[in-house]
Amino acid sequence: MNSSQALYNRLNETLRSCLVVSNSKQVTNWIWIVVGILQARSLALSQIANHLPMDTEAESRVTLIRRWLQNGQIDVWAFYQAVLERVLQGWQAVDAYVLLDGVMVFGDRWQIFRLSLQHGCRAIPLGWVVLAGTGLTQVEKLETMLTRVADFLRGRVRRVTLLADSGFRDCDWAKLCGKIGWHYAIRVACNTYVTLADGRYGRLDAFVPYRQNRYFQNIALTQDAKLQTNLSVTWTDGTDGPIEIVAVISERGACRKRLHEYGRRMSVEQSFRDDKSGGFDLAHTRLHHADRLERLLLALAIATVWCHELGEQVILQGEAARRRIDPGPRRELSVFQLGWRWLQRCLSVRFHDLPIFKARLTNLKLKPVVSLPNL
Repeated sequence: MNSSQALYNRLNETLRSCLVVSNSKQVTNWIWIVVGILQARSLALSQIANHLPMDTEAESRVTLIRRWLQNGQIDVWAFYQAVLERVLQGWQAVDAYVLLDGVMVFGDRWQIFRLSLQHGCRAIPLGWVVLAGTGLTQVEKLETMLTRVADFLRGRVRRVTLLADSGFRDCDWAKLCGKIGWHYAIRVACNTYVTLADGRYGRLDAFVPYRQNRYFQNIALTQDAKLQTNLSVTWTDGTDGPIEIVAVISERGACRKRLHEYGRRMSVEQSFRDDKSGGFDLAHTRLHHADRLERLLLALAIATVWCHELGEQVILQGEAARRRIDPGPRRELSVFQLGWRWLQRCLSVRFHDLPIFKARLTNLKLKPVVSLPNL
C-alpha cells in the first residue's frame, strides 16, 4: 500500500462518520486533497495532484481537484462544523479565546480573515472569509462568520473572549461582541481620542507616562464617544522592536489581566506562519476565485487539526517521543510543529506509528516556546 492510500485510510473513517452527504464522492475527493496537502507540504494544486495515487495524467489529477474546488454544492461551513462538533467534545467548562486576524496571500490579491481557537499556544481554525484587496475591512463583511461561530460555540464552551489587534479597532467590532455574547480584548491605536471618567479628553497617549502601566475605567472611545468601555495601557519592552504603547479595550474592568489576555493573540500570528513558511506554503496559493480558496482552506483546516492532534499525542507520550523529532534538550517546537514533524517522520520511515485521525483535541495548556511581549 502506498503512503497516500495509507494516509487516506487514516482520515477516511472519522471524517465520513462526521458527515451525512448525499454524494459521497464529495467527501472522497476532499480527503484526497487533504492527503495531497499533507504530503506535498504545499497548497499548489500541481503539487497536491502529484501525491494522488490515481493512474492518470497530471492534468487529469489537477482537474479533479479544480472540480471539487469549483463545486458549489460543497458547503464549507456545513462540512467543517460537523468535524468541529467532534473536536470540541468535552470543552463545556473551558474559557475559550478566539483570535481574529488577517493575512495577505497571492501577493496583494486576497486577504484571508480567520477566526481561530487558541490551543496549546497556537490556534486551530474556526471560520474564515476570503476578501479581495488590501486594507482594513468593515464589520459587516465578517459579521456572518462571527455570528455563525458564536452560535456554534454557545453551549460547547463556557465563555468566549475575542482577541484582535488594532486592525479591528473600529468600535463596531466591540459592539458586535456584545451582540453575540462574547467578551473582547482589542488593541487600539495610541492616537485614539478618549474621554476619561473624570471628564478629561484627548489622545490616550497623553494620559500615559512613558513606560508606565495605566488602567482607565468607564471611558468613552473616539472623538464621537461611540463606545463606553475600559482601557488597559502598557508599553512593549523593546526586545523585538521600538518601545511603543499597547492599549487594549475591554468591556470588563481594566487591569493587568486584560493585558495578559491580549498577549494570547500572538498564537494566531504564529499559526499563520505555520500555514505559510512553517508548513503549507499558504502565501503562494494562486487561486483566482475567493470561493475556491475558501474550499481549499477547508482541506487545510483538517490538515491543521490533525497536526495539532498528533502534537498533543507526542506531548502525552513524554520526552522519549518528543526527542525522536525535536533535537533540543527541552521542547522547542509548538504543538503544531510537533505534530507536523511526527507526521513527516512517519511518512518517511515509521508509517506504522501514525495513528488514525480521531478529530479530538483537549484544552491543552502549554508554556510558549518563544517569548511573548512583556505586557
